[in-house]
This record gives sequence, C-alpha cells and structure tokens, in this order.
Amino acid sequence: MKVDLAAVDAFAAASHAGQTRNTGDATAPAVPYIVHPRAVRALLEVEHPGADVKAPWLLAVALLHDVLEDCNVHPDAITARFGGDVCGAVRALSKQLRAVEAAKKTNDQYWTVLAQSPLPVRQVKAADRIDNLRSCLRWPRADITAKYLVETPQRVLPLIVDDPWLYAALCDLLAALRRAYP
Repeated sequence: MKVDLAAVDAFAAASHAGQTRNTGDATAPAVPYIVHPRAVRALLEVEHPGADVKAPWLLAVALLHDVLEDCNVHPDAITARFGGDVCGAVRALSKQLRAVEAAKKTNDQYWTVLAQSPLPVRQVKAADRIDNLRSCLRWPRADITAKYLVETPQRVLPLIVDDPWLYAALCDLLAALRRAYP
C-alpha cells in the first residue's frame, strides 16, 4: 500500500487534536501535541543521514507512533487507511491501545516486543526518545529526566546498537542531561 504522508499527518493531527505536550512548565505556552510526532518524523527524514529511514511507511509510523496509545483510535482504522505494516509497527510502539481496553502490555512486555521488533521500528523508538530527551533539556522536568537517565541506557540504547547515528545522538543527549541534572 502506498502511503500518503500528507494524509497520515492530517490523521495524526486530527487524532491528537486538543492534546498538548506536558512541558512541566505552567508558565510556558501550551504546545500542541502533534509537534512531537512531527519532530520524530523530521529527525528521521531530515537529520538522520541514512536513506532507509526515509521510507514513507516508516515516516508514517513516526507520525502515528502515539496515536493508538494516547488517542481513541482503533488499530483497524490505521490498517484500513495506511496498511498492516504501518499498523503493526505502531502497535509494537504502543504500551496500550486506548480503544482496546484489554490490550495493555506490562513494562517488561513492552520492552521485549521492541527488542524483538525489526530495526525500523526500533529506529522510530530511538527517534521518539531523542525528541523526548531534547524536550527535557528545553523544559526542565526532573521527574521524567530521572526516569529517562536510567531507562535510556538500560532499555533504549541496546535496541539501537545497529544504528550508529541514533546511538551516538542518544549518548550525546544523555551526557547533556547528566550535566543539566547533576
């Protein structure tokens, strides 16, 4: 199935309509949530030097990576619009499916699924984490940063050893966060 990225972006934006990023800063203006999935897409499409991460289906996954978890979107809707490969990858990246109450993974199940996922799915997860770490530097959040400083080396870096660019970007951000949060 050919993926129309403009349609995927519009679907993601509509799905996340009304949601904002939790910056942890009450004085900061509300940031529409769609900024995050678009940043994950841009990280792969613009920043990453590899050609393989620029495949339209993978950029679609980047845009949709939080839709099943954070929005009342059923996986069948993603399959119908964007194909089973896109939906399967988004499901792997989701700890729970909001529209399917019984579909919830434990933390260990979530990381096991990701560890067993193909490299492109793990690349989206790494790009997601990179954007989240950048957000911790932009909007100081000691609680989430403390979690990421433990979880990223333990869980995310092992997923992405076969992508040197993403691995190095994560390591650089971890070092910057350790300096910012001594």
